[in-house]
Amino acid sequence: MDPPPPASTVPYARLQLPDLDSAPSYKYWAICNILCCCLPLGLVAVYYSGQVEECLARRDTAGAKAASDTARTINILAVVVGLACIGATIFFMIQRAELIKAAQPTQFPFYNLG
Repeated sequence: MDPPPPASTVPYARLQLPDLDSAPSYKYWAICNILCCCLPLGLVAVYYSGQVEECLARRDTAGAKAASDTARTINILAVVVGLACIGATIFFMIQRAELIKAAQPTQFPFYNLG
């Protein structure tokens, strides 16, 4: 009888697993948007971040990538809207301060009491 072939020559099939880390959830970016930029859009982004994690738990990589792209888009939108609102607030506060300063009475009134 012939001896069995060496173990290195035995063919095998490689198990192909989907790359589960290929869809980032952007969860921390969404939380930062809630705290710093735009609360409503940050909450929506947190929802989609949770959807990414749920899809990855079910091994649904297509759904996870779609939810990840949506979370990224909403996070970008939240940053833009938040920065625009912060800039507008600063602009109007400066305008208000200048109006209040202009409305102050002068140091020397036009009338003489003495």
